[in-house]
Amino acid sequence: MEVKDFRNYLNKFENGVIIKGIKNGIFNKTMMISAKRGKLDSTEFGLLIGTQFEYESSVAIDYYGLIKKSTGFISRLNSVDEVEAKAASALTIHFASIKDSHLVELAPELMIGFPPFKEYLIAVRGFRSSS
Repeated sequence: MEVKDFRNYLNKFENGVIIKGIKNGIFNKTMMISAKRGKLDSTEFGLLIGTQFEYESSVAIDYYGLIKKSTGFISRLNSVDEVEAKAASALTIHFASIKDSHLVELAPELMIGFPPFKEYLIAVRGFRSSS
């Protein structure tokens, strides 16, 4: 999978599966998320995935240890005037917990591209090489 294709699919995936799943109440786990930059943010993996996405609520997506934070989460942290926030609760979606059934329900048009997308993501993360 080429980087351009990967980023295009990533955008469609986050909007069609993650955000749609949040709005439909499918994803509802809340966790404390650090305000600090993560160790993976400046790696090849972090640069590929990015560290922020557009969404008005406080949400984080955990891509195999890389925490991608919503603009709503960032705004919430920036609104704390008197104390520097070290962490805040956010609705958290773990990429590894996304099932084929989620794609079928939320964005069936993305189903065919999911296996190569996931394989490329895993390869760039360094868990195993891409076939």
